[in-house]
Amino acid sequence: MDTDGLRLRLAQILAEEEDEKGVDWQAVESLSRGLLGELQMQVPLIVDEYLRGSERRRQDMVFAHAQRCQLLLYLRDHGTAPS
Repeated sequence: MDTDGLRLRLAQILAEEEDEKGVDWQAVESLSRGLLGELQMQVPLIVDEYLRGSERRRQDMVFAHAQRCQLLLYLRDHGTAPS
């Protein structure tokens, strides 16, 4: 998987998590685990922590907001942030 593919998949997970209808945490967890299983490249720490942190984000809204903000900064810096 190339970095553009990684950023696209991260944006999809983030969009699922920020769905106005409510978060389907099982879908977020499934998408995150699927991506983790496919990764064969070194990823930035925020990406690794985001993909492994869905349970904590589900339980802690402050942590969730902070982690999503950090991931958004990463995506924006690399030109693939969701609008």
